[in-house]
Amino acid sequence: MSSEVKKGSDNYEIKKEQIKEAAKDIFAYYGYHKTTLDDIAAKVGIKKNSIYYYFASKEDLFNEIILEIYNSKIAQYESESIVLNSTIEKVKLFLLIIISQKYKESKQYNITPSAFIEIGRVIDESYKEFYENTKILLSEVLKEGIKTGEFRKHNTDETAKTILEFIQALEYFEYSKTTEKFITQSDQKNLETRIINFVDLIHKGIQKVK
Repeated sequence: MSSEVKKGSDNYEIKKEQIKEAAKDIFAYYGYHKTTLDDIAAKVGIKKNSIYYYFASKEDLFNEIILEIYNSKIAQYESESIVLNSTIEKVKLFLLIIISQKYKESKQYNITPSAFIEIGRVIDESYKEFYENTKILLSEVLKEGIKTGEFRKHNTDETAKTILEFIQALEYFEYSKTTEKFITQSDQKNLETRIINFVDLIHKGIQKVK
């Protein structure tokens, strides 16, 4: 494999992307622990050992996928929030993008509820920096609301932590009770509605009374 595809070449990047796309589908169906490199290799049509030319391990492959998705969500928020004047609307947008199941604008992966919950727990245990970075970003949005006079002064770090912990618990609750094989658009919409209602409730507590 290494003699056929040079690292950094277009063919190398194409094959690497094919492996990641296959891995996303399989992780979404089986979860992290049940997914094997054999499963991913079979979907791509290569031997398992060939994957090691692109990724050191399953953990390395998963880490790159999660980081890519996370960075994509943050970039999407930064792009879409520019036109918003209301800080509370920015908070809503931020949370809705963070919980969105769309990894790419043009594609929606089918993800089973059990895989979603398990992957969430893997991220919580092994990728704590994602949670910390998300909390910091949300706290910065809340601080912006204080500066503009939309929110009263409060501990933005604690508020961000409370919001994110509630959102996470709500995700697990909503998706654990579904009877569908895959998480549906209806499941997603129900979650989004409850998040918006929760943010509106939080807003009443931190908005600045004029």
